[in-house]
Amino acid sequence: MTPRRGRSYTFTYPSFFSRFGLRVSAVTTVAFLHLPAFFSACSIPPDTTHPDTKAQIYILRTEKTNLWNLDLFFFEDDSLARLDSYQHLAEANPRQVDGISCNGPKRIVALSGFPDDIYAWSDIRTYGSLARRAFCLEKENPGNPLLYGEGRVAAGITRAVTIVLQPVLAEVRIRSLACDFSDRPYAGAALEHPRLYLTNVSRECHPLTAGEVPFSWLNTGRLDEAATAALPVPEMVLQELETGIGATRLHPDIRLYAYPNPVVEEMFGHPFTRLVIEGSIGGTTYYYPINLARLEGNTSLALDITLTRTGSLDPDIPVSSGTVLLETDTVPWEQRPAATVTF
Repeated sequence: MTPRRGRSYTFTYPSFFSRFGLRVSAVTTVAFLHLPAFFSACSIPPDTTHPDTKAQIYILRTEKTNLWNLDLFFFEDDSLARLDSYQHLAEANPRQVDGISCNGPKRIVALSGFPDDIYAWSDIRTYGSLARRAFCLEKENPGNPLLYGEGRVAAGITRAVTIVLQPVLAEVRIRSLACDFSDRPYAGAALEHPRLYLTNVSRECHPLTAGEVPFSWLNTGRLDEAATAALPVPEMVLQELETGIGATRLHPDIRLYAYPNPVVEEMFGHPFTRLVIEGSIGGTTYYYPINLARLEGNTSLALDITLTRTGSLDPDIPVSSGTVLLETDTVPWEQRPAATVTF
């Protein structure tokens, strides 16, 4: 049976996956989407309009993202949290969503940006099994990051829920850089051929499991150029400056990205994610590793950096106290103002 636009059909989970695509709007942040295609564990008569089977869903997405490959999961809101129904859109346009599920309290999870493979979720039976599904750094693009959001709804009673889709990625923004080597033998020197990169970057993240300590790493202790180049967007963890860093403050507005790392006290197997500034002074390569303790997703950590002396000879060995002066500011990723679109 082939679903048609605007009609409802009866299927039994897990024998059927179906999808209905709508084109992307690049400007609106509150999306009203219509989802006639679903698979469900409950029986719903064709063409039903009974209000107890529907829940309106309002999707709020963050700036710098387009909504694509939207997957909606309805779970029973109880201790077992079994899957009730699932809906998929290849793309999303600001339209109304009538998410179809059985009557009663539901927990909704929305994911966006996963590959367009409707069978990728065939093993999901409970909220717990979805919570074990990882986001992978190798599939991330900061321009269209993987997104997730959760909400609760009592279908047939409240029948409405707002879900905020947000990226798992954390943004590390280098607003300004300068060297202050005054009163040093190398006063007036610049840090030549500089590049900035992240080390000890988590390769995987489970967004539904808060506070998880990473266990798989990219650039462990130092830059792995081959592994970094294999990323779809290598610039998310490595960027080079076209000019040296001297006494005149630069404002490169470099943005690097990593998955969350909640570590607040470094120990074996649980390192800090680090920002490393690398460059040469007098022909010797120096490193300035900066610990990014308790790195949180969906935040932007802005840094103003001043280097005051030569750095470490190893990117994983801290520099002496006072070598790097920092001014920091942590804020959520900028969001567009909410707007409602009617048709």
